[in-house]
Amino acid sequence: MIILNSVLIQAVIVVAVVLIFFLSVILNWKTKAPKGVELPEKCQFCPSQTCVIKITDVERKKEELKAYLDQCEEEADDKKTD
Repeated sequence: MIILNSVLIQAVIVVAVVLIFFLSVILNWKTKAPKGVELPEKCQFCPSQTCVIKITDVERKKEELKAYLDQCEEEADDKKTD
């Protein structure tokens, strides 16, 4: 009897988790973006309309990282020649 109860409790927990997941997906799908918000062209395939990462920010950060790495390499070359 104890085994039956524990299996039943586990089954109820699994079903509840699956139902909560589907409920959250449906609610997220039905939530609309605020007025005046335009998505970048590259993000049109993404279902998330509240994404924090912006394409322009990514490109800018890539350029900053490249410049930083170039600076580090120059400093390393200067130290080797000294």
